[in-house]
This record gives sequence, C-alpha cells and structure tokens, in this order.
Amino acid sequence: MELRQLRAFVAIADLGHYGRAADSVGLTQPAITQRIQALERELGTQLLMRTARGVHLTRAGETLIEHARRLVLIEDRALRALDDHASGLAGRLRISYLTLWDFGPPADIIAEFRVRYPAVELEMSTGYSQPNMERLIAGNVDFAFVGVSIGERRGITIRTLDRHEIVVVMTPENPLAQIDRVPIERLRGEPIITVSQGVNGPMAAASLSWLERHTGEPPNVVRQEPPDQMAAALARSGNAIALMTEHRAAQAQTDGLVHRSLTPSPVIEYGAAYARDDPSPALANLAAASRHCRPFSGSDHRGAGYRADRRERHEWRCPPRRSAGRDANAPARPE
Repeated sequence: MELRQLRAFVAIADLGHYGRAADSVGLTQPAITQRIQALERELGTQLLMRTARGVHLTRAGETLIEHARRLVLIEDRALRALDDHASGLAGRLRISYLTLWDFGPPADIIAEFRVRYPAVELEMSTGYSQPNMERLIAGNVDFAFVGVSIGERRGITIRTLDRHEIVVVMTPENPLAQIDRVPIERLRGEPIITVSQGVNGPMAAASLSWLERHTGEPPNVVRQEPPDQMAAALARSGNAIALMTEHRAAQAQTDGLVHRSLTPSPVIEYGAAYARDDPSPALANLAAASRHCRPFSGSDHRGAGYRADRRERHEWRCPPRRSAGRDANAPARPE
C-alpha cells in the first residue's frame, strides 16, 4: 500500500464522490480512479462500491478505513513537523548561559525566543567563557553566551550584546575606599586578586596588560580565584583589591565590600557565539533574535545599528572619550 493510495481512498470515503474527492487531493477523476483500482488489486478485495446514490464502503473498506485515516494523519503530522523544522519553528537547540552574566540580554533573548518559537526544545546549561567556547567548537552546544575578550575562533561568529563598567572592589578599611573615583595610577603596587586563567584566559591576560600599561609596572597579583569566590576571598584578604563588573561589585556588598569607579573607566563586553556554517533554521532564528536585542547603550559610539557578524578585538578597552575623566589614549574600535 502507498500513502497516496490511502489518501485517495479516505477522500472518496469522506466525500462519497469520485469527482469531489479528486479535487480535494489535486487529482483528475481518472487518476484517482486508477489509484483506487491499484490499491484494490494489491489488497485483493473491493473497497468501494458505486451505486445510484453515491459511493459506499464495502465490508473490507469499513475494516480498512480507520487504519487508513490514522496513517494519513501520521503523514500529515510528519510533513508539518518537517515544515516546522525547515522554517525553524520546531527542533532542538543546546544553549549555554555565561555564569558571570546572570541578568539582562541573555534572559531577554531566550524569553523572547520561547514566546516566538514555543515548539523548539531548549536544552540549557551554563559555564564560563572558555569552557563555553570549547563546547561550541566541539559541537556540544549550538549557541553560547561568552565574554567577547575570549577572542576570535575560525568559523565562529561572536556578536557583542552588552558592556559593563569595571570597578575596583575592596574592604571599607582600604585607603582607596576614601576616594570617589580612583585614578588608575593609584593601583600601582596594590596587592590584587585576579580571575583564574581557566575562566577566560584572554580576558585575564588583557586585564593585566591594561593595568600594566596604565600603572607603568606589572600588577602585584597575590592570588587567583574563580569569579564566584573572589568576593569571599577579598573580604578575608586584608588590604587586597580586585576588579569586577559594577553588577558583581554591587552583589559583593553582602560580603561587606565596597567599590569605586576608576579613571579612566575600563569596560568588558559580553556577547553571543555560534557556528557560522550551522544550517539549523532554529539557530538562525535564535541568532536573529539576538540581533534584535538592543545592544549596549551609553558610550557605544556605533549605536544600535551594529552588525551581528562584526568581531571585536580581544582586549579591554575604555569607552570613547566623553569627558576629561575618560582615557584619551584608549584604543579606537575597528570598524
């Protein structure tokens, strides 16, 4: 039996007329007649009987009809599922959040995507930038949020979505806490706790390079800690300092720490990464959703028209000069 034959059989049984059934399945009347005849020959029994009052099912036809309906329905559902997959309306995506970026664009993008494409199954996980990028390259996730400073990878698109100011964090007893905006030169020689290299090696290296360039000497690194342990370590370190995003510095207040802005003010960029040649329509829709997310505001001189596939240099940068308090020597952004 062929599904096209069963579809013709169901149409005739439902409409009771060869001509109307032929129209409903896009066939001529002779063509639908030939399909029924071929089906009856294969089964070795008559399924339909024509009378002056119309077309009726035989006993064999009555036995077959419900099975035929179910098979046709299964085919219809399969075809709809394939259409949905082809258009990105269904399927599965594996997404990894960035552990350090627990608010803002990631949640907005995923929430919007869930509303637009409820049939797409999302398998969610979380990790730091370096493991996220490694999992993306290995094909273990389809879409990952990362720190842009992780750097370029062949075949991977990174779209910048947000920028966070970096501030200096310390105990209230530290003399730097008495300064409203701390000149970067004042960090020269200060004992500093930095992020562990395994979290985002390029970002850690870039931060140390940025400090050395602005203080005139290598930073006095006394220890390294994973980001989620930095506040606790800093609170018990005495006079050490650390650099954190303003958001995480605000959270560190629960450990009795305070933070101050720096002059000039460094920023760190966060974004989304995915394989450029991945053919998944669902991934294409998620990438489009990330493009529609409003990029970072404030001092971004390109505005909201930033193109998705532009890549950023993997280093810490200061925002474009806006006042005397900004770094006049901050490297320009590539276009």
